[in-house]
Amino acid sequence: MQVGGDTWKDVDTALDTLERNGLERSADTRQAGLVREIVEAMQASSKAISFDDVRDLIENIRFRLASIHAMSDLNIGRYDCDYFDPNTGLEPRIGTTDPSRRSEYWAFLHPHDVWDAEWVQTSVGQPSDAIAPRAGAIFPFRGECAGAFQLTVYWGLLNGLGAARFDEMASVFGTMYVGPWRLGNRPNPATLFMQPASLEDPPIPGDYLYFKNKDDYLRWAPDGFWTGLNSMYMGKDMLGTRHYAGMGASWLSETNLRMSLVNAYYHDCYPHTIAHPNVEVRFTERRLLTIPKEYEMPDHAQRSGAQAGKAPSIRTLEESGYVSLGGGILEHATTTVGEVADLFEVDPGDLRQVVSAEIGNAPTRLDIEGTVVVLHYADPEVSRQDPAASVAVHVHKIDED
Repeated sequence: MQVGGDTWKDVDTALDTLERNGLERSADTRQAGLVREIVEAMQASSKAISFDDVRDLIENIRFRLASIHAMSDLNIGRYDCDYFDPNTGLEPRIGTTDPSRRSEYWAFLHPHDVWDAEWVQTSVGQPSDAIAPRAGAIFPFRGECAGAFQLTVYWGLLNGLGAARFDEMASVFGTMYVGPWRLGNRPNPATLFMQPASLEDPPIPGDYLYFKNKDDYLRWAPDGFWTGLNSMYMGKDMLGTRHYAGMGASWLSETNLRMSLVNAYYHDCYPHTIAHPNVEVRFTERRLLTIPKEYEMPDHAQRSGAQAGKAPSIRTLEESGYVSLGGGILEHATTTVGEVADLFEVDPGDLRQVVSAEIGNAPTRLDIEGTVVVLHYADPEVSRQDPAASVAVHVHKIDED
């Protein structure tokens, strides 16, 4: 770990220096242990983690600690957050209990779609007001784990650094989203504070990790919520075991996290099974929580209005290169977003991110006349709405001719 050009090698010396420069040494043994582990993991990184000065490091630690506390709070009920599920009548909502299902600070990206747990910030109030963890702004929140992780990033910045600092940053990164990792070529601002990192290095408390279920989960359960978990590394317990949390999964070891996702697979994808759970259910992506010195954001992206579209017959799909897997499921191994849009008579802008999608290569879906279409992208960097993007596609719940 580099601080102001100097290499910090000794943990105790580093902790003393942090305390002398304003980082309070907590009497809470849990928090004190987190700070120590943060420093140790940064020092152990194979790629040097650098800070301009001690103040930058302290700011990063406060950001991490506040994000960890936020993730804990949303899992224990202190923050009123839970999953939506239209199958059980629980529709997505943010910041209100009234029929609008949204507070004045947020608007639905697809207001008439009950499978849409995606919101965009309105122009009402300050950014710190819109993201404040309180009733009338964010709570009650009924979404999914991608949006929940984004909220913990925003709350980590707000609670860790203060409202004035948050509003200063928001004046640069602009309009906030909750739910989508990006719209077109515009990333969710939360991702600016999540830097790609190696899975081979020890995780640092507060890090983002995606724990992915078996790759074919969405093939058999397109409406399922457990294609993976957008999780946070919460630190080690007293025995040295690493623990993780995401919305609906609190303080779990890797073993118990894997067990939870395997159980979800068996429930949602029956009669299909997982032959090698230790290999097939695994971490696939890691991001460091970081505070960049500068960043550029493309112009605010807008999605097109929802279009009805039309579900083609099985015969038409087969004539277009789709292969039946039985049970009303068809697949096409290699097509494009544009070809899918033309076939289903929609605009590429109507594609939306699947529930619980990973940050790096989020699949998308369409819902048309009782048919669900799931798209998996060959290139993780391409816009999800790029007509030329190469995709593999599964089509579900088609009625026979």
